[in-house]
Amino acid sequence: MWFDLQALIWICVLAFVALFWWQNLKVREQALVAVKRYCAKEMLQLLDQSVALKSMRIKRSSDTGRLVLNRNYAFEFTSTGDERYRGWIEMHGQRFAGIQTEPYKIVE
Repeated sequence: MWFDLQALIWICVLAFVALFWWQNLKVREQALVAVKRYCAKEMLQLLDQSVALKSMRIKRSSDTGRLVLNRNYAFEFTSTGDERYRGWIEMHGQRFAGIQTEPYKIVE
């Protein structure tokens, strides 16, 4: 069975897209684990048990100087059970970079 060059290029493009999609799912799961850990530590409740991709761009890593894919995910949480607050997690490549949250009520 012979493939012409155009078919081979399409197979490579489809393989690249599938690999990229699979890698994004893996990083999203790592971000969700980090957010769950943060919410447990801060005694917050993660709403919807999910994170949503908000932006993706290429950025130079501050520690290694290499180009990495910077992904920002949004999530919602509550501290009292009444209001929803937003938070953001930043991932550099597959590494956790930081979490930011809106100001929220602290329950004592």
